[in-house]
Amino acid sequence: MTRQYKRIEELEIWDDFMFGAVMSNKELCKHLLEIILQKKIKDIRYTELQKAINLQYDAKSIRLDVYVEDDTESVYNIEIQTTNEKNLPKRSRYYQGMIDLNVLDKGESYSKLKKSYVIFICNYDPFGKGRCLYRFENVCVDDLSILLEDDAIKIIINPYGKDRDQFGNGFQALMEFLKNGQISDTYTESLKEEITEIKESEEWRRRYMKLFIRDRENIELGKEIGEKIGKEIGKEIGELSVGIRMLKRNEEIANEEVAEVLGYDLAVIQKMRDLIQAHPDWETEQIASELVEVDAEEKTTV
Repeated sequence: MTRQYKRIEELEIWDDFMFGAVMSNKELCKHLLEIILQKKIKDIRYTELQKAINLQYDAKSIRLDVYVEDDTESVYNIEIQTTNEKNLPKRSRYYQGMIDLNVLDKGESYSKLKKSYVIFICNYDPFGKGRCLYRFENVCVDDLSILLEDDAIKIIINPYGKDRDQFGNGFQALMEFLKNGQISDTYTESLKEEITEIKESEEWRRRYMKLFIRDRENIELGKEIGEKIGKEIGKEIGELSVGIRMLKRNEEIANEEVAEVLGYDLAVIQKMRDLIQAHPDWETEQIASELVEVDAEEKTTV
C-alpha cells in the first residue's frame, strides 16, 4: 500500500518517521521503555534507527521503527501501528524470529540469544478487551505455573484502554498524549517539544525527504519487476479462474473430474474448493490471485 505523502510539518507521533526521530533522543526512548515495562533501565544504545533486516535473498524483509539494546543485553523493537490489518499476532511472531536470527551469528549457541521485547504501540484495541497493555510470554497451557523462559516477550499498547490507572501516573500521561496530544507531565511535555524541534530542523527535513525518495524509488523498482512477471502471473490467474468457475457452477462435481479437465493436481483443486467455501463473497479472480500468492509463499518456505 502506497503511503500518502505528508510534509514534515504535518507529521505527528503516530507517523513512523516522526516516532523514529523522537525515539532517536536517547533519554526519551529510555524513559518510554521504563514507562511501558514498569522498571528502571540504566542505559540503552542504538544499533541503528529504522533498522532493516533481510537475512535471506527470498525472505520477507522488515524495517524496524526503533531497535535498541540496554545494558543487560536485552533487545527492544518498538513499532507504531495505526492500521488494523488483523495480522498483529503473526506479525509480532515474525519480527521476533527475524530479530533472533539477526542477533545470533551462524554456528553460535542458542544460549547467546538475547532477551527480546517486541512492542507495538497501536491506536486501536487489537483484542477488544479494553486493556491498555497486553503482555505475552510463553507458558504451559496445562500448568500455568510453568514458564517456558525463552526470553521472548511481546507487548501491545492500546491508549484507549480503560485500565490505565493501575500502571501509574507516567503511564496514564503517556496514554493521554498518544490519544489526543494532551500534555500532563514533564515527559509528555518533552515529547511535544521534541516533535516541534524535529519539524523545524533542516537536518531532519533532509532525512525525511531522503527516506521518502528512497521509498518512492523502491516502489518504482517494484513496478518494473511486476511488469516483467505480470504477464506470466496473469496467465496463471486466468487458468485458475476457469477451474474456480467450474467448481462454483457445479458444486457436486468431483475434484478428480476437474483435475482431469484442467490438468491440475488434486491438491490445487482442493485449495480452490476450500477458498470458495471460506470466502463465498470473493470474486473468481480474487480467489485465483490468492492461490497464486499462497503457492508463491509455499515455494519460498521449502
